[in-house]
Amino acid sequence: MKWRNAKALQARDVLALWPKPGVDDDKYSRGVVGIDSGSERFPGAAVLNVLGALWSGAGFIRYVGTPAAKPALLLQAPSITYGGGRVQAWCLGSGWDEAEDNVARLQMRLKDGVPCVLDAAALLLLRDGAFGKLPDGSLLTPHVGELARLLAVKPEQVKEHPAEYALQAAKATGATVLLKGALQYAAAPDGAVLRALRGPAWTAQAGSGDVLAGICATLLAAGIEALLAGALAASIQAMMALEHPGPIPPDALLRYLPETITAS
Repeated sequence: MKWRNAKALQARDVLALWPKPGVDDDKYSRGVVGIDSGSERFPGAAVLNVLGALWSGAGFIRYVGTPAAKPALLLQAPSITYGGGRVQAWCLGSGWDEAEDNVARLQMRLKDGVPCVLDAAALLLLRDGAFGKLPDGSLLTPHVGELARLLAVKPEQVKEHPAEYALQAAKATGATVLLKGALQYAAAPDGAVLRALRGPAWTAQAGSGDVLAGICATLLAAGIEALLAGALAASIQAMMALEHPGPIPPDALLRYLPETITAS
């Protein structure tokens, strides 16, 4: 599939393809998400990752990120656990402080070999190719500026040809790329491209990307392949925002996520 003929998801596609539990499912079969995000400087990103994963249907969440986020997490997400263990997908990079040793942090998580969502500061570590091949099924979630930095091009170029540059990054990194923003494309290394639903400009707000990364991790942990996971996550966030327009902050907006997912 060439990008110029990229399939555009419709709302009915999103609802039909979203993973829903059956009577034989349990918290493990629904997907175990590991989250290593946030920092002393940016603890809120970790909270938003967790809430995005939790409210989108993760069966189990293991949190190993910054301790600074724990007080807020205990209040808002008491069902999650703390510490290591087996996971089926990682959510990494949101809220990492660039002053810290993020190379070692990322290397430690990649050792598991499970699909990863790489966001924010984790994306910048890919520019020098020091990490080799990422785990199969991994997903990068850059905005325009981050994708431009990753590819060493100008943001204006990415804005003009978003699908082309998303595909270029996918081929360069060997991972699927979800370019988030006004126009959202998911591009796979094999050349396949999906266009997500377009949401309202109200969602151009700090924290929306952190929520999105958590949603993506839920889908990867549930066994959804990265191209579809990226497009579904971006689309469901757009649908939720279209149904509830206005300046609703990301942590409040995601409370409408279950009703959007289960709409008939």
